[in-house]
Amino acid sequence: MLGVFVLALCGLLPFKIYAVQTGSMSPTIPPASAVFVKPDVYHVGQPISFYEHGSVVTHRLMAVHADGTIETKGDANATIDPWHVSTKDIIGEVVYSPPMLGYWLVYLRNPLGLLSILIAALGCWQIWAFASVDAQNESDVKGAARGRTNGRRRASKVTGRRARSGQPAYSAQESRVSPLSPAGRA
Repeated sequence: MLGVFVLALCGLLPFKIYAVQTGSMSPTIPPASAVFVKPDVYHVGQPISFYEHGSVVTHRLMAVHADGTIETKGDANATIDPWHVSTKDIIGEVVYSPPMLGYWLVYLRNPLGLLSILIAALGCWQIWAFASVDAQNESDVKGAARGRTNGRRRASKVTGRRARSGQPAYSAQESRVSPLSPAGRA
């Protein structure tokens, strides 16, 4: 759904998108919805979007007159709209109207809204990066602690003494004999 929204915003889909700001089409199309409009297609009885005094209005098409004017009505309104627009002002028929998407459409078209989303995404990315570094460091520390503990246990088994931190597991009097040294062959 988000991909379709982004493609439509870029103009790559055969739809135009508008935000519904009033409740005149409630409950069919509630306020803050987005309407996907298929240009140059309309039928009587269907919701359409059209230009009226420079604004885009989405209402139901009630009639098309022979002189080229149309009658429209909002679903929540009791009467036909008072204006008489021509068919050349019709943008097209509403084919989809997801609720609350119009809010995001208006928000993201504002440069500050878009900037806030980008900053939030960058912040989440940074938090994720720091969390993964901390998790890696913590596992390295735990692994190192396990290795030292195991090393101390091995040293105490060999010498019969307990190795303390800072003290070698072997005393100065003890010597290690490697199998290749001449002393080891005797």
